[in-house]
Amino acid sequence: MFDTPDKRVREDFARAKSALHKGNIAKALLHAASGVRQMMSRKIFGRARFEVEVHLQEFLKDFNRHPEVKAFMRSKGVKAGPYVTFRRGTERQIFAFFVKTLEVLEAKEKEAEEDAEAKRAQRKKLLFAKAQQAFNKKEFPKGKSLLRHAIEEFGREEGVLREAGARMLKAGLYFEAGEVLEKALLLNPRDSKALAYAVQAYKNAREYPKMEKMYRYALRTFGSHPKTLLHMAEMYIEWRKYDEAYDYAKQAYDADKSLAKAKKIVELTEKRIFR
Repeated sequence: MFDTPDKRVREDFARAKSALHKGNIAKALLHAASGVRQMMSRKIFGRARFEVEVHLQEFLKDFNRHPEVKAFMRSKGVKAGPYVTFRRGTERQIFAFFVKTLEVLEAKEKEAEEDAEAKRAQRKKLLFAKAQQAFNKKEFPKGKSLLRHAIEEFGREEGVLREAGARMLKAGLYFEAGEVLEKALLLNPRDSKALAYAVQAYKNAREYPKMEKMYRYALRTFGSHPKTLLHMAEMYIEWRKYDEAYDYAKQAYDADKSLAKAKKIVELTEKRIFR
């Protein structure tokens, strides 16, 4: 079928009616305004003109009767309908009505979204504050529960998992902190703070395999920095894996001769490995 002006107008009004029936008043007005704008171009004549006018009248009939439209109009001080009607030659007034109403609706929707976002932010802040209060009182199960709620509600937001993990770490919940911080890294693989907290959490928990996993992640993600290699060597010393400690300490010292700790580990492990 050919794409003609009247076909596009009919499609606009069909979309407008569909959106209206779904309760999306703003979308309905957007499509209806598009249809009326094309009618104003005066490119539709004869029977085609009559047909699109019928479609417009049908939309306006549904629009004026829609419960949400009535509620919106009452909120604006208009107590009775019909709110907008069609007569030939009134297309410009109808278009202006659609555009103005759409602007008011969009402003109202934006205000509602901003209000909802403010409430979300306040809820998140409150959960973290209450969790910290619980930790300060040594009420660890309560604090963990509150942080779990924060994670469930806001865990996809940037920084939430990192903050929850950091608070668990500070409270001495090392293993739980590490698990949360690993999830933070899944969400943002280059979150260096979350990575540092995770390493510290597993170090405090003496979870050396987990700590090793985090260090290897750091090497893959951020490269073989000499200090990272040194920290790995120190970990292996604590873990009593002297071969690995020697390898990483040597790599660290070869890359940066100022790392006296790395040199000391090389000398210490050499005696154990090569004696």
